[in-house]
Amino acid sequence: MSLLNILTFTSYLALTADVLFQIHCVYKNKSADDVSIAGLGIRYTAILIILYKFYTLGEWPLLFGQMLLAIFFTLYLSLVIVYFKRTHTNG
Repeated sequence: MSLLNILTFTSYLALTADVLFQIHCVYKNKSADDVSIAGLGIRYTAILIILYKFYTLGEWPLLFGQMLLAIFFTLYLSLVIVYFKRTHTNG
């Protein structure tokens, strides 16, 4: 594996760690009021497009890093939606 691939995969680990901290923050506060659902949707779409691009290129280190990011971002988006619905229901 080349140095660039190692550095790229390491950067994906850092991005995933950032998402894990966001998940922890939303879960701890039991609130998603300060999170933009539209912004998350745009980021999630971009993550999926880049994931598909890496799949077509066959760049396995990039693909695995992007898959890791996509999995944890899916969890983050799901958690935000759950807490957003809880705080914005009328009943």
